[in-house]
Amino acid sequence: MREFRFGVNLVPMSGRQEWQQRCRTAEHLGYDVIAVPDHLGVQSPFPAMVAAAEATERVRVTSYVLNSAFWNPVLLAREVLSTDALTDGRLEVGIGTGYVRKEFEQAGLEWGTAGSRVGRLGDTVTALRALLAAPRALGFPGDPSEVPLLIGGNGDRVLRLAARHADIVSFAGAVLAKGSARGTLELISAEALAERVAFFEREAGDRAARLERNILIQTVLETDDRRKAAEALRRRSPYLTVSQIAEVPTLLFGTAQEMAAALLERRERYGISYVCVQERDLTAFAPVVELLSGR
Repeated sequence: MREFRFGVNLVPMSGRQEWQQRCRTAEHLGYDVIAVPDHLGVQSPFPAMVAAAEATERVRVTSYVLNSAFWNPVLLAREVLSTDALTDGRLEVGIGTGYVRKEFEQAGLEWGTAGSRVGRLGDTVTALRALLAAPRALGFPGDPSEVPLLIGGNGDRVLRLAARHADIVSFAGAVLAKGSARGTLELISAEALAERVAFFEREAGDRAARLERNILIQTVLETDDRRKAAEALRRRSPYLTVSQIAEVPTLLFGTAQEMAAALLERRERYGISYVCVQERDLTAFAPVVELLSGR
C-alpha cells in the first residue's frame, strides 16, 4: 500500500509575486504537489511550474493535465527537459486528450472524434517517451530523463495506454456530458469507478501494482451533517441518488476525521493514494492532509 500524496490544482492567472505566494501557502499547508492545468485563458503551464518550484523547497510540480493536441512531441520534449532541469528534478508530467471543444476551435485544431483524440494522445506519449530516453538528440546532455508520466482519462483506450506507458494513472472521476461542447462534466458513481479500476488492472497485468493511482476531488466540504451535505450536493448532480452521492469518489464531505477515513477506505478499495483537490478547497482539505501525512 503506497503512502498518500496530496496535490492541489492551482490556476496561474496572476503575476509572479502573487503566484509564488500561493505556491508557498500550499507547501506550508503540507501539500506534496502543486498541479497546474493546461487550458486557454490561463497562463502557460511550464513557466508557471518553474516559478512554483523557485518559490518553494520540497513540493513537486506537475501539469494536470496537458492537452496533447496543443503540443508537438519534439517541442513538448524540449519543454519537459528544460523544466525538469530548472526545477532540480521536481517535475512530473500529466497528459490527456483534452475535453473542451471550444479550446480546440480557438486554437485552430481539429476536434475530430473521441477515437482520433485518443489516437493523438497515444502518438504523443510514444514519441515523448522515445525523445526523453535520448535527450542528447535534442541537445540536452546527460542520461535519459526519468520524469514521471501521468496519463489521465476514463475510456478503455486511454486506460489501456496508461497501463502500458504511464508511471501514474489518473482516473477521471467525471466524464464529459453527452452533447456538451463546453466541456461540462458529470461525476461518476463509486461502482463505475470500481469497474474502471478493474479494467485498468486487467490491462496493466503485473505493472498494475507498480503504478501510482491518482484522482481529482471535485468538492471538499467540512460539515458535521453528512446527510444534509449529500442532499445539497445532489442538487448539482441530480442523475445520482443521495446514497450514491455519499460514496462518489470525487466528493469528500464530513468532519476532517470522517474525510480521512473515507480516503483510507477508497485507497483500500481502488488503490488510489495520490489525491488532488481544487484550489478553492486548499484550506478546507489541509486538516485531512495533516491527518494522513506519512500514512
